[in-house]
Amino acid sequence: MFIFMLLITLAAIIIHLVLMKQRSAKKIVEVVLLYMIVILFGVGTLMAGLFHILNGPATAAKIGWPAGSPFQFEVGAADVAFGLICILCLFFRGNFWLAAILANSFFLFICMIGHVRDLLATGNVAAYNIGPNIILSDFIIPIVIIVLYIVYSRMEKE
Repeated sequence: MFIFMLLITLAAIIIHLVLMKQRSAKKIVEVVLLYMIVILFGVGTLMAGLFHILNGPATAAKIGWPAGSPFQFEVGAADVAFGLICILCLFFRGNFWLAAILANSFFLFICMIGHVRDLLATGNVAAYNIGPNIILSDFIIPIVIIVLYIVYSRMEKE
């Protein structure tokens, strides 16, 4: 799922950049950042939340965790909330982006810690617990988005 969302994000970025009439470094960073926030964080997290809520047992199985735990609904609700906040970045800018990025990144970093703890405690190597897609979505992408936001805010000040 994450790889699919990443490909959609990259395609949207490329199409937008090709169709842009006026390009500047600041505008390119803004476009890349916006699509990453809205699609990867927003739509991706919203969909992950819906999987946890609507298909909890199958999602738990892919993570390597027992089905039926109330964590599924709670994590799903948090994912949906973070996803909606990130989608709203289409309409709100400035500090709203910062809040959306920090909240979602913090949540994903904590999820990553949980997955690593589970790996160390139980040896759970299920693809949705510690596979490359989880490392990318819960660790690498939040770092990339935070760095892009820092670069973008510095460009805004200049």
